[in-house]
Amino acid sequence: MPQRKDREMRRANSVNHDVYKDPDVPYTEEQIINIFKNFDLNGDGKLSWDEVKAAFAKLGANLPDYRAWRGRMCADADKDGFVSLETELKELVTYTLKQRYKPK
Repeated sequence: MPQRKDREMRRANSVNHDVYKDPDVPYTEEQIINIFKNFDLNGDGKLSWDEVKAAFAKLGANLPDYRAWRGRMCADADKDGFVSLETELKELVTYTLKQRYKPK
């Protein structure tokens, strides 16, 4: 009997490591900001259609064209066709966070 009790105690005290694996955590706001800023390839302080689309592809969007279009619709307040890193990036990041992209 004592052996059985010892086994039961060890099993009860053992940790199921599968339960404690790191969760599949989405990108943070800071990470998304950095991704978009890194895609300002010409350094003009604005994201073009192609730059936004490339950023969404990097984030893992299944339809980067659509996400770029929707993101710009949400963020391009002055309707100039670009997303300003200074004044409009926050809206683009807010839209992107709602998609819950995760690093691969």
